[in-house]
Amino acid sequence: MPLHKTEAVVIHTIKLGEADKIVTLFTKELGKIKAVAKGARRIKSRFGSSFEPFTQINTTLFEKGNYNLLRIRQADIIQSYFHIREDFEKISYGLYFLELIDKFLLERDVNKGIFSFLIDTLSHLNNNDELKRLFVIFGIKFLKLSGYQYRFDKCISCGDSPLILFFSAYKGGLICDSCAKNNRQGLLPINKGTAEYLSNVQKEEAATEETADAMNEAVEIIKGIFADIIGRPLMSQEFINKVKG
Repeated sequence: MPLHKTEAVVIHTIKLGEADKIVTLFTKELGKIKAVAKGARRIKSRFGSSFEPFTQINTTLFEKGNYNLLRIRQADIIQSYFHIREDFEKISYGLYFLELIDKFLLERDVNKGIFSFLIDTLSHLNNNDELKRLFVIFGIKFLKLSGYQYRFDKCISCGDSPLILFFSAYKGGLICDSCAKNNRQGLLPINKGTAEYLSNVQKEEAATEETADAMNEAVEIIKGIFADIIGRPLMSQEFINKVKG
């Protein structure tokens, strides 16, 4: 019965039977896993509020037989990020980040770089109010850490950098007006200032002060990229839209 001790972030839970939970965790040492928390739904559960989404915990798990599900023996809260829970807009963005982790990562695929980045992102989400800027930075860096690189500085077809630009998530970057003239299906118009902002974020360079329109456009571009990769918009995107509306 191998024991595992690891730091983890709670992604989500589902009910199991009358008193238990199946908890999806993104762990530092084991990657994304699912584990059973016996008695976690009881009022006087020893786990308390350890399995609320976003919660960062130290946990001890063990494997039982040949089951894919691990068992949680102990869970101690490191950080609950309670400021996120006090703000519906922060909740909506946080759930989007967690859903990306859940959709992108395979079970038992260890990625300590993404784990550390998620902890850093949740800390910023908890303590800051520039949510759209955080969303863009998270999106660009998460794509990079996941092996995706998009071209935001020049046309991906000819290498030119004209004033009139489009963006193609499918093709992987900017398309200039000349290269797009024969077929603009699936292309999104993008302001040159937005493209420069996204390029600076990707290169981790200091960005010039972006306009509200450029920031809004950058957010929609990032959402479109993730929807293209996954094959549909994330469920939490609808929550973001409702909170904004």
